Amino acid sequence: FVDHLYAALAQQGIQTYKDDETLPRGERIGPALLKAIEESRIALVVFSENYADSSWCLDELAHIMECVDTKGQIVEPVFYFVDPSDVRKQKGKYGKAFRKHKRENKHKVGSWRKALEKAGNLSGWVIDENSHEAKCIKEIVGTISSRLPTLTTNVNKDLIGIVTRLQDLKSKLKIKSDGVRIIGIWGVGGGGKTTLASAAYAEISHRFEAHCLLQNIREESNKHGLEKLQEKFLELILKTKNVVVGSEIEGRS
Repeated sequence: FVDHLYAALAQQGIQTYKDDETLPRGERIGPALLKAIEESRIALVVFSENYADSSWCLDELAHIMECVDTKGQIVEPVFYFVDPSDVRKQKGKYGKAFRKHKRENKHKVGSWRKALEKAGNLSGWVIDENSHEAKCIKEIVGTISSRLPTLTTNVNKDLIGIVTRLQDLKSKLKIKSDGVRIIGIWGVGGGGKTTLASAAYAEISHRFEAHCLLQNIREESNKHGLEKLQEKFLELILKTKNVVVGSEIEGRS
């Protein structure tokens, strides 16, 4: 599940750190992992049935919840075949794991309990035998995308009239409606058409599975032909590399 989730986040262009190491008995979390946790805007925690068996996982979680208080980090929990109340109250397999930890990690149990209680109280995704995992992953990635800052552009929000024009353009796009919508912005050169289009792209592109911003189409097509623009467009939309378009007709199809 985590592998599929990681791949979906990466495909969306979200820089994601996934730790693949396990913590040998008696060792502490490595500095690279601590740094990754501290520098992340969002922590996505996947609670599995055996999550609490691992002192590594519990150490990670304790540090993540500490970053919530000190850095304002956002935590998104996923309860994978686990009841959130088991996480929150350390019941079931979590309770069994903690009885063992009391004997082996007495000095850490208190901080681990607090971290689990805090994380278990957060609103997240509950995945069980009735869940459609691919659909859940898509929803998780969409939520993460929406909570991250939008792409930065050279748009200056202090430009006179830009906010009103942007609102008007967005209303015409009718983003949540079905079907395909094309908006044309027509006007004299230097009137702010590109500035307005770039501002709209920066603000709403993260809401789509794929997006692309092509600029200077007339100049670029005159220099290199439409095929090169088609290749660039397809690479960005399909999130792949080395797309070769043999002809303009082929690229269009």
